[in-house]
Amino acid sequence: MKPESPGGRTQFKLALQLPGGGAPSAILSEGEQRAIAIASFLAEVKLGRGRGGVVFDDPVSSLDHRRRWEVAERLASEAKSRQVIVFTHDIYFLCILEQKAEELACSIAKHYIRRTGKGFGSHAPDLPFDAIGTKDRIGRLRVVAADARRAKKGGDDDEHRRLTCETYRHLRLTWERAVEDVLFNGSIQRFGEGVKTQSLRQVVVTDDDYKTIDAGMTKSSKFEHDAAAGVNRLPLPDPDELDADIKLLADWRGAVVARRDSVAVSR
Repeated sequence: MKPESPGGRTQFKLALQLPGGGAPSAILSEGEQRAIAIASFLAEVKLGRGRGGVVFDDPVSSLDHRRRWEVAERLASEAKSRQVIVFTHDIYFLCILEQKAEELACSIAKHYIRRTGKGFGSHAPDLPFDAIGTKDRIGRLRVVAADARRAKKGGDDDEHRRLTCETYRHLRLTWERAVEDVLFNGSIQRFGEGVKTQSLRQVVVTDDDYKTIDAGMTKSSKFEHDAAAGVNRLPLPDPDELDADIKLLADWRGAVVARRDSVAVSR
């Protein structure tokens, strides 16, 4: 393999040693071909002397679970010596990249490219709601709650209801995420590679935790489901009540974080 690719064409050929020959594309799966392509490209980059950035567009499409983790680790490792830009619509892969970047002490910057009324490719500094943690979610909830308050003040009942129901739907999701990254201190994470047993040093679960989470989830879930036919819609909480329900989660989170620090010292 040569360290340069004139005209964007890599100067090597992959061949399989099989009786009667056979093209790799006729034998290897799409995922296997992609894995070989990524490995070949990174090998070529390694042979070069430059430190220019590299760009990947959905590199793990068609790859299995094991190879996704291996690609994420390899990209995080490469990012320690050059800029690595990854475009992906796969939040699962984003979570893996974050974990590998943290393990390898590699900095990571996340951006959101989406379609808006202005067209495709609009950039936002904030990630989608599903891809952020409890603290950032609470901030988003407060923003939407403020929009709901303005809608009510302006007499737009339909918009007030829509924004209020949207906030409670996201509040329910945030309570779920809070169990993962606040109460259990990230010791068990969805899409995680393993269990971080050392994080249990700061974990305590009390009866009050259960009661607070259960109450928050129960109320938020009322606005998650469609009412049965013939049943009147639930009375819509006013903006003050909505703010209070968000504050309940924020205060509980703050108390648990403070408790974690004191528990770690005593243990």
